[in-house]
Amino acid sequence: MKRNGMILVMNDAPSDEAFVEWLHGPHMEEVRATPGLTKIMRYEIVDGPPDRRQYVGVLETDDLDATLAWRSSPESRRSQEEADRRGIRNRYCLVCRPVYSSAAGTV
Repeated sequence: MKRNGMILVMNDAPSDEAFVEWLHGPHMEEVRATPGLTKIMRYEIVDGPPDRRQYVGVLETDDLDATLAWRSSPESRRSQEEADRRGIRNRYCLVCRPVYSSAAGTV
């Protein structure tokens, strides 16, 4: 049985134009090809410790096992190594499973 879940990714990243073009272009295409992903969001942290992570990525999946299997594949490692070469630092990932959910406006 498939399990849904979320992977929360935090990192420091360069803000130069070449990096942003790669991040939103070729890298995003690689991420979109990850099995199970249903939604990808990236947020810039606007209020937090100034010397800590700048970005948060939220990857939602309807097949957590398939998504995690891909994350430990050679293709995923190659993608993460390329991100590191381009300046990603302090990557931190949390794998989450849902506990409960509320529809918008009902809390």
